Amino acid sequence: MKQFKHIIVALFLACLFLWACSKKELPEPPGATYSKHGDTLSHRNGQVCLTCHIPGGTATISFVVAGSVFQSDKSTPSVNGTLSFWSDQGGTGMLYATLEVDGKGNFYTTSSILPAQGVYPQILGTSGDVKTMPIMTPNGNCNSCHGVTDPPIWVN
Repeated sequence: MKQFKHIIVALFLACLFLWACSKKELPEPPGATYSKHGDTLSHRNGQVCLTCHIPGGTATISFVVAGSVFQSDKSTPSVNGTLSFWSDQGGTGMLYATLEVDGKGNFYTTSSILPAQGVYPQILGTSGDVKTMPIMTPNGNCNSCHGVTDPPIWVN
């Protein structure tokens, strides 16, 4: 009987561990704004979003993470994908958050979803195609590099 109790406790702890390590959803604090599949409210695909969407900028909303995703031709928007933010390379480790790409190929949020140490972003296209950033990024101003000094973010 004592061994049975140990097995039950071990199973409970294993379930608790799996639940704690499962996918985390984007936090939804009151007033948070973020992109959603199919939405067409965004604009200026490919431009540096945080030029305007910062405190004191010309836009009324300040983003913490923002950018654009294209198809393999690097000019056609890749819509309705999902961006994931991981602690380790290749879509491994802890999943900090996910963010949906909207119907215009843009993603954005006003929510502080990135840890201070940085993340490894990964994009999943609607075709099932996956692209992973090979280096850690410490910020969410994605289009400040992608499409400027680095190739645009793309996935089919």
